[in-house]
Amino acid sequence: MAGPKTVVLVGATSGLGRHAARQLAGEGHRLFLVGRDPDRAADLARELPAATVIAADASVVQGVERVATAIAAATDRVDVLINNAGVMTRTRQETAEGIELNLAVHHLAPWSMTANLLPLMRPGSRVVNVNSEGHRSPMRGGPVRIDPDDFASLNSEHDFDPFLTYSRTKLANLLFSYELQRRRPELAVTALHPGVVRTDLGRQFPKLQVAAIHAFALSARRGAEPVVRLAVGPEVPSGYYERFTPVRSSPASYDESLARRLWVTTEKLRSPSP
Repeated sequence: MAGPKTVVLVGATSGLGRHAARQLAGEGHRLFLVGRDPDRAADLARELPAATVIAADASVVQGVERVATAIAAATDRVDVLINNAGVMTRTRQETAEGIELNLAVHHLAPWSMTANLLPLMRPGSRVVNVNSEGHRSPMRGGPVRIDPDDFASLNSEHDFDPFLTYSRTKLANLLFSYELQRRRPELAVTALHPGVVRTDLGRQFPKLQVAAIHAFALSARRGAEPVVRLAVGPEVPSGYYERFTPVRSSPASYDESLARRLWVTTEKLRSPSP
């Protein structure tokens, strides 16, 4: 992807996202960086003064609209959208809109951000969704299933488990990625597992459990490298990547009927539609 690009990076103020922002800034791209925490956003703005940093909560409609309005006022073009924000909670938490937090951050936020920025995208613009191999199976094993017709189930209202809920919402994100590509073939849509990365994603879990995972995990800097590559590197085929390598995702992720049903349910929760 030759030349400087206009890049929107959601989830930019810490961990993998912050390192991706640094790498993109170092390459001279025009950056709109989004983060929920105002203090971290202010710190990032001081570190990368050429970037536009927007403090907003993308898990809710108002936050997404705030971001989209600010970007539309500053530019008429978005070449790359990176949906990187992620969470993992030990207990069930809801947004102010009554949406379970994993579902809001991993699925509804990318959906809404993409929909709101589509008017600024052109043929060839890229959407990069940071996903996870966790979409295949939760850490404790077992199948990952989604029922888009049962909102209580989709919203983990009766069977919340931190690992299963995380996996479900990453599968939802992948179903969205593929369906977006089918509906918007002029875009280049990729999703990727950046590797097991040392971030603060698991900060709510026991320190010994997190330390055992971090012992063999990649640094956040290395985790950011494939994100940057898919965002602004040479043209790559749409699809799912394990770091730099295209791979097959789970069988459930290719269920087109499931993806369409999820799309319809999401349209009812969020508008406009991509």
